[in-house]
Amino acid sequence: MLRKLITILFCFQTITGFSQTVKFDEWKNLTTSGKLPAQCKIQHSNINLDLVKYHDKFYLAFRTAPTHFASKKAMMYVVSSADLETWNYETEIALACDVREPRFAIYHDTLNLYFFKGGTKTFRFEPKEIFVLRKSATGIWSEKQSIHLDGFVPWRLRERNDTLYLSAYYGKNLYQNKHKSDLRLLWSTDAVNWKNISVKPQVDILSAEEGEFIFDKQGNLFSTVRLEGTGSLVCSADKTSIGNWKKLRSKTKYDSALLFDHNEDIYLVSRRNLDGEIDKTKNRKNEKQGRIRNSITRKVTALFKLNKNDLTLSLVTDFPSTGDCSYAGISKVDENTYVIMNYSNNITGRKKNWISGQLGKTYIYWTKLQFNP
Repeated sequence: MLRKLITILFCFQTITGFSQTVKFDEWKNLTTSGKLPAQCKIQHSNINLDLVKYHDKFYLAFRTAPTHFASKKAMMYVVSSADLETWNYETEIALACDVREPRFAIYHDTLNLYFFKGGTKTFRFEPKEIFVLRKSATGIWSEKQSIHLDGFVPWRLRERNDTLYLSAYYGKNLYQNKHKSDLRLLWSTDAVNWKNISVKPQVDILSAEEGEFIFDKQGNLFSTVRLEGTGSLVCSADKTSIGNWKKLRSKTKYDSALLFDHNEDIYLVSRRNLDGEIDKTKNRKNEKQGRIRNSITRKVTALFKLNKNDLTLSLVTDFPSTGDCSYAGISKVDENTYVIMNYSNNITGRKKNWISGQLGKTYIYWTKLQFNP
């Protein structure tokens, strides 16, 4: 049973050798709280989300649909709150097809929301077009606008030296033999028109997806990349050549990744496979076997810490979660406190494997994460 108030404390050593603690409060179910606006018609599956703070308000975007899979009834809502308690309706996206991967980016004092338009076939992953909606501090949301990256899936946006960067991977035919791996870092100075940072993709390894990345305070790049049935890559790039990624293979699969920094340290929130590592292989048949095994094992959302020197990730703690979970969003509250949101099946119910979780009901949960020296 989940007690009324939960505060879990974990101690660990940082790379520099000093002790640090991380604690988080009770995880609250936003989708059943009754605090979302009446315009938000919550369905069975509540998954993909992002969170950002813009002009003293938190903005949340999330997908709701009859199932985890593609649907004509899929919706994306955007809501805002000054205190995480009272939520106001901002806008919604309904295209009579799937809509996924909401990603916020604040650039030149404008809030940008990116997402991709998908298909309608239940068990097909069909990214068609990436759109952006924009809002100024005093304005209303614009109409959607294509950024002309058809077939690509947006994963993360970051700003560096007054330039906006986007990681995206080619998602058409993703689970078929004819899929062409093409994971890229792109750049823009207007948040709408994008250019490749290099002629060749940053990653073209079999089934490369979800290219999460972040810049450290010196401007160096660090990244994780999901390899669908074989594990992950952990990558880095020097600040003088951020398009040239050094890659280290890992047998651990970091699904649904979110990187964030606290002081000089970098952390990862991702889905963790409780059944352990996935064997590394370049064989398509074994890659498919890895995907099957991955579907029938249990998952949790977990917090890891990155060692920037050797590109390894150390488990800090698991968060209360089960089944179909993760896809976190995070926003800073003060110097040591962060709001973190993710989705999961019922965290107080029966523990599920991933595929049963995808068929079950999912909810959006949130908590406050605090670092203490």
